[in-house]
Amino acid sequence: MTQMAFFEADKPKQPEWRADRLHGLEQLQAFVPRSGRTYAHTRNSDFGVGNHNNVSALSPWLRHRLVLEEEVVRATLKHHSFATAEKFIQEVFWRSYFKGWMEQRPDVWSVYRNDVQDLFQRLNQDADLNQRFETAVKGATGIDCFDFWARELIDTGYLHNHARMWFASIWIFTLRLPWQLGADFF
Repeated sequence: MTQMAFFEADKPKQPEWRADRLHGLEQLQAFVPRSGRTYAHTRNSDFGVGNHNNVSALSPWLRHRLVLEEEVVRATLKHHSFATAEKFIQEVFWRSYFKGWMEQRPDVWSVYRNDVQDLFQRLNQDADLNQRFETAVKGATGIDCFDFWARELIDTGYLHNHARMWFASIWIFTLRLPWQLGADFF
């Protein structure tokens, strides 16, 4: 079976993501029972496309402020003790901390966006870089896990946290691509 035939046969379904508060709250309520020990023990595992019930998948609603971090923590603590849900609560606070860190350093974003613009211009001048980039974003590197993750990202707009880290490692150290282009691809 060719690489593309593999992807077509196992093409992931689009996730259920509706941009409204009601669906965000439904996602939160569905995840809360798993936000304790289950989350702590399984959060680092990627069980594949469409099987990400071990993580909250609340980021779209949190990012767009349809659900607030305070609501997530409050709902979690209604269902679990702090000790049981500590790892999940830490991750919620880490997200808030990082967003605040970025807000206090707007230059980080400006420099990154300028780097991306410069790199896209460089793609037009550097055939080798352009070929490696195109191969990566099409999911056609020949590295099965990387190509699968590239297709999952393209098809669903989502990758598990650890898959993102593994993907980034291959992007930078194996494919020798600038991290800024990978971040832009995400």
